[in-house]
Amino acid sequence: MPMNLSHLKGHRFADCDWSFTPKRISALNLAIGVTGNGTGLPPTLAFSADMDHQVVDQLLALTGLGAHQLLHGEQHFHYHHPLQPGLRYSSRAELTEVIKKPRFNLLHKKTRLLTADGSLACEMLSIYVAVPVPGPPRVGPEMAEQNAPPVTTAGPISREQISAFALASGDQNPVHLEPAIACRAGHADVFAQGMLGMGMLGTLLSATRLQRFGVRFLSPIALGDQPRLYQTGIRSRELVLTNEKGNIRIRGYAELD
Repeated sequence: MPMNLSHLKGHRFADCDWSFTPKRISALNLAIGVTGNGTGLPPTLAFSADMDHQVVDQLLALTGLGAHQLLHGEQHFHYHHPLQPGLRYSSRAELTEVIKKPRFNLLHKKTRLLTADGSLACEMLSIYVAVPVPGPPRVGPEMAEQNAPPVTTAGPISREQISAFALASGDQNPVHLEPAIACRAGHADVFAQGMLGMGMLGTLLSATRLQRFGVRFLSPIALGDQPRLYQTGIRSRELVLTNEKGNIRIRGYAELD
């Protein structure tokens, strides 16, 4: 029987306070692979508000699914004001939509970060794919031939980098850390968090000018992948992350002021 999670639409998570420190910024930048002093604000940092409040763990409890059955399909940020270390934000999250498909459900989780005076600083939309029986990981579409080379490249994805990102971001989903659970999801071994790849794409952007940043995770970032980062446009940008073979892992966009 296909599952139906429609009854979860409108579920409100408990409101929480959230803040971050310069030390966390540095740790996250280091895990993503930022060189230099690593003090710039990662555009994906707001996602840690959900991770710190165990929103994914709560989703697993609500749905009755295992970690290998809840996949991160898309992630979108809308920044109204740049986040600042030391400030306390109120985090308010809810499931705004549940879309039932024949083999899976799509869960739309929206989080708002508000300042002490009630001003909206950031909105996040996370789309999760709830699937009872995961299939084999997708290879990913091939990058079309382009004249422009990648903006930058990165070394092979390692277990150490995945673990460092888990600690820095709070994304401790065991499917990325425990081979046995990754195998249950159809993978040969652990694979990188999608947000690690999105964080890499975020290094191409200026957080102080960023208004919108979103991606769709097209295929998993495997151990040993050597990411290639591409971007086109100036204020409106198209972003792509591939492996060294040209298989697209992440396709995204950004809007800068």
